[in-house]
Amino acid sequence: MQDPPPGLTDDDARRPAAVVVGRSGGSTPGDRNRGNSARRPASRWLSLAGSVAAGVAAAILGTALHARGWDLAGLTVPLGALAAIVLVGSTAVFAAVCARNVYLSPVVGGVAYLVVGWFAAVETYPLVLTDTGADPALPAAIAGSVWVFGVAVATLLATLVSWWALRPRRPNRLRAV
Repeated sequence: MQDPPPGLTDDDARRPAAVVVGRSGGSTPGDRNRGNSARRPASRWLSLAGSVAAGVAAAILGTALHARGWDLAGLTVPLGALAAIVLVGSTAVFAAVCARNVYLSPVVGGVAYLVVGWFAAVETYPLVLTDTGADPALPAAIAGSVWVFGVAVATLLATLVSWWALRPRRPNRLRAV
């Protein structure tokens, strides 16, 4: 290492002095006011409105996707319903983690469940078939049942994943052996 210039030495003349930076990471006081969105979560009302919109969007897109199936040796596997369930779960986790609020995960899932239930309850032309009483059962009805009940399961799992991701971390402590 080179010798420091005369007049600029630190305590032992071998290691450079440490530089302490504030929490905002900026070097000037004006940097704190420049909208650091990675540090500051959105307002509660904006997060709640975004979660409701995400739940409605996930329900509409999942309803469009759920009836897609894969024919495998005469058996129809409801891959569209499984993909729609993953869509709702991932949307719920995304909303909760972005807003840093675990309560938004069940909001997304609950809104999606209400919208899907409304789609299934329409009397004239339901968008989600859930009547599995026919013999043999219609593949679209099986996919509809998987979709409706899968939204509830995905909501519970997404809430647990969001809680795990947002839980406070304990600092790692070094232990003497």
